[in-house]
Amino acid sequence: MRAIVPNRPGLLAEITEVLAARGVDIDAIVVESHGSAALVRLEVERGDEALAALADAGHPAVTDTVLLARIEDRPGALAALSRRLGDAEINIRSLHHVRRDEGFAVVAISTDNNGRASELLGDAAL
Repeated sequence: MRAIVPNRPGLLAEITEVLAARGVDIDAIVVESHGSAALVRLEVERGDEALAALADAGHPAVTDTVLLARIEDRPGALAALSRRLGDAEINIRSLHHVRRDEGFAVVAISTDNNGRASELLGDAAL
């Protein structure tokens, strides 16, 4: 999920405290400052609860359905995956690395056509 919020001191503490108070465990978080705004990206197990908690705190967020793909952990593997989707006219909205494991990498991908992307990924889709 993503929220674009006013950037200010204590913002990260506030967001994480709000989620903790609702019992939401954060699996991954990225905060990027863009001038007076901050982009907060979160991965959580209890997405609906996190959305409600953030909205109640004045930080409305949006969610994206993502695909998980397992690719070889080697130079060019992500380029090949991206090219395959691009050649099929599938736009990647967001992509981030989730983990590395035994010679493979897992990436989370949001596209403008997740159904078709999943078909193209075949066995790489988790």
